Amino acid sequence: MKGFLTLLFVVNIWNNLFAEDLISYDYEVDAYYSKALMFINLDEDNNITDALNYAEEDIYKDMFLNTFNPNVLVLEVSLHPMSLFGLYFRQNHESTYERSKTNSFNPVKVITAGFEEPYSFSFFVGRMMVFKNKKDSHIGNNRAYMGFLLRVGDYSIKDNLAHYDKWYNIEYKLQGTRKTDERDLDWSFRVGTKIHQNSDFANSIFIEARRSSIDYKKSEWSFIYNSAFSSMFAISSDTLKLTEAELMLEKKWPLSLSQKISFGLSIGYLYNTGEKYKGALKEEGIDRHQLILRPNFKW
Repeated sequence: MKGFLTLLFVVNIWNNLFAEDLISYDYEVDAYYSKALMFINLDEDNNITDALNYAEEDIYKDMFLNTFNPNVLVLEVSLHPMSLFGLYFRQNHESTYERSKTNSFNPVKVITAGFEEPYSFSFFVGRMMVFKNKKDSHIGNNRAYMGFLLRVGDYSIKDNLAHYDKWYNIEYKLQGTRKTDERDLDWSFRVGTKIHQNSDFANSIFIEARRSSIDYKKSEWSFIYNSAFSSMFAISSDTLKLTEAELMLEKKWPLSLSQKISFGLSIGYLYNTGEKYKGALKEEGIDRHQLILRPNFKW
């Protein structure tokens, strides 16, 4: 963590002294995944492609063909508030946590399952495009990028308990957010491997996809225009057996307030085969079937 903060400090000084226009910042506040990002433009001509009028398939094609000609470095610090809530609640209200269980159903796990780190740090290098809004010079997260990502952390969570574990994610990732006055579209696809230093966690290979749509002009009850879907599958790096699978479906309701806000409710299912844990963590018991509910606001 100290090394990451030192890097941010050095890059920020360099930005202030030499090239302010080559670095931009953004952040996002979310109940499950809040983040702060620094975008460092690697293109000396500062000529990031504006893909506002590109068809979606052309965006993917252009970035894929130019993956090994990167034009951006992205540094990210993320915080997972609901994961931290689960850790706090179990640590400080253990008796209430245990009493809330009903036939292996635990309401705290229901709303926190699926996010297994309290925080993380990411380093991305690859190809980026932006979607410029003619009414607003601020790009924000109106971007799409594809490339290689290294994500690191030092704790992993099982059953709302944190275990010291220096872990590393190495992945190839496609991600984008495209916002207009009428519609917000988010997409993400990643494939990679997760490596643990704690031997009680199994190393894995995973693939994950997510797509989300909010249309402020369509009926808030439209499932086609106001919904999200995600899926994740992981196998053990050692045995190639399935370790876990997750499926999520979310209904979103756009809210007509002073700014664009939406409420979403996700329902999902997480299946754990038992191959994900080893040693003491496996011996203490594993919930193979987990219901997931995620209420969330987005703005």
